[in-house]
Amino acid sequence: MNNQPEGARPRVFLHVGSPKTGTTFLQNVLWRQRATASKQGLLLPLERFSDHYLASLDARGLAGRPEHPERAVGIWDRLVLEAQAWSGSVLVSHELFAAATASQAERAVASFGPDVDVHIVLTARDLVRQMAAEWQEHVKHRSVKTFSEFVQDVRADGKRSSWFWRVQDFPGVLERWGASLPSHQVHLVTVPPAGASPEALWTRFATLLGLDPTSFDTAVPHSNTSLGVEQAELLRRVNVELGDRLPLPGPYPVVVKNVLAHQVLAGRPGTRLRLDPADTEFALEESQRVAERLKDLGVDVVGSLDDLLPDPAQARAGASPRAYEPPDDGLLLQESLAAVTDLLVRLSERRGERAQAEMYRRMKDRPVRFALLAASERHRGLMRLRKAYERWHPPEGAEN
Repeated sequence: MNNQPEGARPRVFLHVGSPKTGTTFLQNVLWRQRATASKQGLLLPLERFSDHYLASLDARGLAGRPEHPERAVGIWDRLVLEAQAWSGSVLVSHELFAAATASQAERAVASFGPDVDVHIVLTARDLVRQMAAEWQEHVKHRSVKTFSEFVQDVRADGKRSSWFWRVQDFPGVLERWGASLPSHQVHLVTVPPAGASPEALWTRFATLLGLDPTSFDTAVPHSNTSLGVEQAELLRRVNVELGDRLPLPGPYPVVVKNVLAHQVLAGRPGTRLRLDPADTEFALEESQRVAERLKDLGVDVVGSLDDLLPDPAQARAGASPRAYEPPDDGLLLQESLAAVTDLLVRLSERRGERAQAEMYRRMKDRPVRFALLAASERHRGLMRLRKAYERWHPPEGAEN
């Protein structure tokens, strides 16, 4: 099946963000069912999802830095060539494209050439939820700022030059990426209000891409799960205690973000993050301004701009004058003990997994020797012969 009419020009959908708008969920659904997407005419170019992250680095001029994988160098050009050779539609998706400058975005769009219709796609969510979500993400990337400090920095940034506004100023992102394109090729997919099923976002996104939403399984892990107040504060204090250890880029994402944050802390019950009344009013006003600017841009809206406007009564009811008070130290101690215990269990499980993998490797590499060793564990006579052999031929490294 091809989702393009016969004789239509090739289409490339550049899903450029924004972070914390359901991007991980959408990417997981598609990459886990890449073959299904391909049968319906949609190509996810390159070999794996992480290649699209590397492509975002290359497009933003960051690929040559020593802290980034060498594979990132030139990977954007590889992606473009693969997309140009495909007869249907192509999806390139990573939320960090949102941070590109106007000139970087212009070059990226132009690189596909005049014979390809480039479409920009941006997923967006209301700012009341985004401010809390972005602070959590900053903490997962080694930040030591408190939630209160983070929010005040966001509010004080009148020039909208900070990371938060570079990727969360939705009209600004679309202006940079869609500057050279007609408005009907610039798409805003709104995230449904809090409490809505993830199916609604998937249906909007898949339909835009020309896919049959019902043919995909959406029951996939949500690897970017949220943290409660207690868990986020514990992680922030871990960042303080780490100092220069476990740097980022480096081992921090693998050890702290993926294991401690996502596998341990995210599974713990916690208090929902909320803004205080004054900051809630700020987020409500900014959400209104964002919606008005998006309406003026005239881009294609999949969903409704009303989705970006939180219900004022509900938002105000959810605000708290004590929103930024840190959790009690006794509660944090309980969280710390639970986290240490869970980490020890996971460490033991991983050791067992590695031992099993090593066993399979040995069995594959030397099946006869492996079978004899296994047999010696069950028969005393064979074990005596094995020990006698090992006295004269000690295993490699045994003398150490």
